Amino acid sequence: MADKSVKLHVITPSKMFYEGDIEIVIVRTISGEEGFMANHAWACKLLDAGKLRIKEFGAKEFKVAAISGGFVDIMDEIVIFTDSAEWSEDVAKTQSE
Repeated sequence: MADKSVKLHVITPSKMFYEGDIEIVIVRTISGEEGFMANHAWACKLLDAGKLRIKEFGAKEFKVAAISGGFVDIMDEIVIFTDSAEWSEDVAKTQSE
């Protein structure tokens, strides 16, 4: 794994929603939007409901999902624990049905 990437895990009570090598993840914490990358200082932050944006390593576009809050644990890897997570295209499809 390159030095500019970090492993991200997004975990809900029912499944591993996402797992992969990323360049940056952007989430809404209770104090505003924050982004986390490789070699970030270790932290644990509460998340507010909102968008989860993931830029995979080497990708040009962000993947976007909706999460229901939770918390993010930043260490050698980044782990997001949330009650629910859905990809934005799945949310749009459900609303149009």
